[in-house]
Amino acid sequence: MPNLSVKLDDATRDRLQEVAAQEGVTPHALMVRAIGHELDRAEAEEAFVARALTSRRKVEIDGEVFDGAAFAEYLRARARGEAASRPAAQKLTKLLDSGA
Repeated sequence: MPNLSVKLDDATRDRLQEVAAQEGVTPHALMVRAIGHELDRAEAEEAFVARALTSRRKVEIDGEVFDGAAFAEYLRARARGEAASRPAAQKLTKLLDSGA
């Protein structure tokens, strides 16, 4: 495995050593874990943004959306264990014209 150097200021290095000792791992293991968590977070955020942009393009193409208030009520009913019909998608222009 190739090496990678990380330069830390004294305060960060001390914190790293303290936390690693508290967790019973080496500073190296803690850094590897922390880097892995940050990479996972960054990749999840990137995937979330990609899904959001895809959804936005879909709305721009077909113009269909859900009424937010109606969908929220549907979710509340389902969370209470009640049978509820999922609201139908509608054209954005219709929703905007209705003043909802």
